[in-house]
Amino acid sequence: MTSQLITMAKQGMPEVPGLAIRHRYVDIDSLKIHIAEVGEGAPLLMLHGWPQNWYMWREQMKYFSSQYHVIAPDIRGFGWTEATNTGYLKDKLTEDFRKLILALGYSQVKLLSHDWGGWIGFIASAKYPGLISMHFATNICPIWPKLSWKMLPATIQLGYMFRIAMPYFGPRMLMKNRNFLDYIFRRDNPNSKGWTEEEKNIYHQRISQPDRAHASSKLYRDFLLKEYIPLGFGKYKALYLKTPTYVLFGKNDFAIALSWLRGYENYADSIKIELVPDVGHFILSEKPFLVNERANDFFKS
Repeated sequence: MTSQLITMAKQGMPEVPGLAIRHRYVDIDSLKIHIAEVGEGAPLLMLHGWPQNWYMWREQMKYFSSQYHVIAPDIRGFGWTEATNTGYLKDKLTEDFRKLILALGYSQVKLLSHDWGGWIGFIASAKYPGLISMHFATNICPIWPKLSWKMLPATIQLGYMFRIAMPYFGPRMLMKNRNFLDYIFRRDNPNSKGWTEEEKNIYHQRISQPDRAHASSKLYRDFLLKEYIPLGFGKYKALYLKTPTYVLFGKNDFAIALSWLRGYENYADSIKIELVPDVGHFILSEKPFLVNERANDFFKS
C-alpha cells in the first residue's frame, strides 16, 4: 500500500470554507482510492452514495472533525478515485472498503453512510464482525429484504436504475444530459431545497466524465443483472449482523420504497430505523443538522 498527498488546485478539488481538509491517494491492489480527511482521534469513516462523492459529507466533516479522525473516501469509479473496467459488484466494493480500513492502519472504525455506501456498510458489518463498531446509515435499507406482493411498487421505483444501466445509452445519458442528474436531485424534493448550483456542478462534473459515467452504468447493471434476484432469494441470509446500527430514512425517498425496510429482524442484534416525514432520498442535503444530531447521539450511546 502506498499513499500520495495531492493538492486541491492540481486535481480541481472543491474547497470547504473553514476546514483544512487533507487529500491523498491510497493504492490498494492497484486501485488508486482518493480520501479526504480532517481531524484527529478515533477513526470515523463516511461513505457516500450515487451520484455523489466525498464532498457530500462536508457539513458532517465540519461537525465531527473536533471529535474524530474523519475519513471520507470516494468509492471505486466515483469522485477522484480511479474508475476501473470491472469491480462494481457490491461484495467487491465492500472488499475495497475493508482493505482501505486496514491500509490506513485501523482494525475497527465507526461508519456514517448513505445510499450505496450504507449497503456496503451493511455487508462489511455482517461479513467482517468487529470491523465496524457502530454504523449510522441514511436512506438505505438492510440487506435482508422480505419478499412479498408489497415489493412490486418497490421494483417499479427502480426505473431510473434501468436507464443508467443500459449499455451505451446509460453512460451517454450521464455524459450528455445534465437534466437527468438535476431531475434525480429534485425528484422527491421539487423545491430543490438544500441544493446549490455549485454543489450540483461538482457532482455532475465528476459523474459525467466518460470513465465515471461507464462506472455508474456498470454499478447499476451489475446490481440488476447479477445481484437483484439473488438478493430476493436470500443472498445474505447466512450472515448475521452484530454491529449496532441506526438508519435515518426520509419517507419521501424516490429510490427506495419503505417496503424494503422489512425482513432484517431475524438477522441482526440491533437495528433501529427512524422515519423522517417530508424528507426525500438526499436527507443529508435537506436535513444536515438532523443527521449530525442523530449520528452524534448514536455514536455516544
